[in-house]
Amino acid sequence: CDRCHRWTLWPLEDRHEALYELERAARDHAKPVAHTENITLLQLPHVLLVRVGNAGLAEQAWWRYGKELQNRKRSFDSPTSRLTAYTFGAMHLVGEVIGLADPDVDITWDDTPIADILRWRRFGWAAWYGRVKCPFCESSLRALRYDMSWWVYPLTSPDGRLQVGVPCQRCDPWTPAHVYTIDGREAELVLRRCLAYQNITGATERTVKDAARAIEEAGSAGDYALDSIERRECLWKMGRTRTIALEIAVSEGYEKRMLSMEARALEFLWKQEEELARIIDEDLTPRHQLADHLRRLPIRLGARRRPPRPELLSDPTS
Repeated sequence: CDRCHRWTLWPLEDRHEALYELERAARDHAKPVAHTENITLLQLPHVLLVRVGNAGLAEQAWWRYGKELQNRKRSFDSPTSRLTAYTFGAMHLVGEVIGLADPDVDITWDDTPIADILRWRRFGWAAWYGRVKCPFCESSLRALRYDMSWWVYPLTSPDGRLQVGVPCQRCDPWTPAHVYTIDGREAELVLRRCLAYQNITGATERTVKDAARAIEEAGSAGDYALDSIERRECLWKMGRTRTIALEIAVSEGYEKRMLSMEARALEFLWKQEEELARIIDEDLTPRHQLADHLRRLPIRLGARRRPPRPELLSDPTS
């Protein structure tokens, strides 16, 4: 149930048909997104399938972002988006003439004005607020503007955590030698925002396939992210395909953690519902009806061992 997040038992007389249909859908169409020892989450076109049992399928979460990037491209190329961009651009030009324009709006009219306008409307002007100091000149960074995000560097700390390096404009803005360092959970959030900002125009199917192939050649999404970090290149130098692949890799790690938490929560609920199902199926269902149902299942269930009663474990002399 989407509202109370509890489970409802399918009627016993119709349960074998539902099991056949779910098993066929899981085998032929579902994509695994997360699993624990006893719970697997499988994504169908309009259903998130929860499969109880030994989860041996490999996790492939990054595939979901290919569809997301293609949806971005369709949205960006739609007439509605272009009409909105032209209308906002015209209002901004009028505001500049009368002195009421927003100074934070950075539109490159001779390059990609539509993308710049849509980026500002969706993301604003800053990807991060805070305060970090440059270790060389002691200057402070209080905000990371999106128009500077092209020159940020994905880095790692000595203990292996993700960091984002922002070039210090007072020292040397074009090399990763002197940078402001954003680390911790903020670094992952900032990097995902910057990549989504740059890739707002989406990607074609060919670009998505090239990005997916690059991740597969690296071995996994995590290995690809580490390889990109070791190159010590800013996002602008990575190019289109590599930034698409990096967004898939970074987002896959974040989604994997979120789905693992959801899977553990579902496993906890499953254990409660399993006990309820045992009571209904074994204690409240007629034996002949239960035996007839078990014969029609697509799998054979082993005998369930009942836990010994507490009074049998206690010392009769105590």
